[in-house]
Amino acid sequence: MNNQTKLVFFDLDGTLVDGMEYIYQHLWEYFGVDKAKTREVLRQYIAKEVSYSDWVQNDVKLLQDAGATRRGILDAIMTLHPMQGAIATIRALQERGYKIFVVSDGIDLVVEAVYGDEAKKLFEAVFINRFQFDESGKLTGATATEYDMEHKAECIKDMAQKYGVDIKNCVFVGNNENDVQAALTAGTSIAFNSKSEKLVEVVTHHVESKDLFDILKFIN
Repeated sequence: MNNQTKLVFFDLDGTLVDGMEYIYQHLWEYFGVDKAKTREVLRQYIAKEVSYSDWVQNDVKLLQDAGATRRGILDAIMTLHPMQGAIATIRALQERGYKIFVVSDGIDLVVEAVYGDEAKKLFEAVFINRFQFDESGKLTGATATEYDMEHKAECIKDMAQKYGVDIKNCVFVGNNENDVQAALTAGTSIAFNSKSEKLVEVVTHHVESKDLFDILKFIN
């Protein structure tokens, strides 16, 4: 085992979690949110008419209006599961001296539902949007992650500085366009079943497989 500290950063939706492509779309469809309204909130964010935090709050409002509760959201994500080989991959990386991070613009309930108590053993930290509920389980709001779609790369830089790790000893694994800057920042970057040609163009490795264990051959 290599005792030198190294860091691996994983995207969540479609990378560590299988069964859906994008959690917000999954929830919108499950709760029957008006597609015109979902397109409008996305348009506002893409056009930079609202901040990422505002976009998260707008999404919460759509889900609230659709009657989403903690129990309902958990029911919606019951079909999700760890990507094949994910847990074995993480444990193998830990044995190699890596600390494992999740950096995602998804929601915390997905990690809770899919990985449960095991998450505390697998992940050094999880940077993600966190939904808030009252005592009855009613969705009341959300705290947006500081490492959103455009700032995943900052997470890598911040954690590298915090743990005294050279960027070249940081690995990023993702699957979509919002992972490009993070991929360009890490010393090693892996596109796992990428949905983005742009991501494939910039990463050091592209893995087309449904078994996350296949990324290990590219990580020392």
